[in-house]
Amino acid sequence: METKISHSQLEEKHKGLNLLNFDRVVDHLTKFIELKLEIYELKVKEQLVVIISSFATLALILSFGLFMLFFASLALGFYLNILFDSTFLGFVIVSLIYLFICIILVVFKDKIITNHLLQAIFSNTLTGKHDEQDSDQ
Repeated sequence: METKISHSQLEEKHKGLNLLNFDRVVDHLTKFIELKLEIYELKVKEQLVVIISSFATLALILSFGLFMLFFASLALGFYLNILFDSTFLGFVIVSLIYLFICIILVVFKDKIITNHLLQAIFSNTLTGKHDEQDSDQ
């Protein structure tokens, strides 16, 4: 038994299939956009973790370095006190050394701080070392 399908029924089925395909395309497109947004969100979070951990490491290094400098300064002050047989002259000399260093830093701040220090701090960002590590994986 052959059933004949009219032209209008065939067009309705074709429209129904097109609508179903269009709905699937829209669903896939929205899922794709959601996944892309999630990927960008994860990349931003990863970069934030890298930045925060870098600052935490830098803070630890600086704090231990400052403690070391403080105790080395005390030791040098006491040593110079013994050397000059004085109770305060060693600490004055250490203070003058720090004053001399501060004057040099103020006079040459553009050459020392702006050029070298900022370049060292932002070298990872400028050269893209972190991006190269990601592309290797």
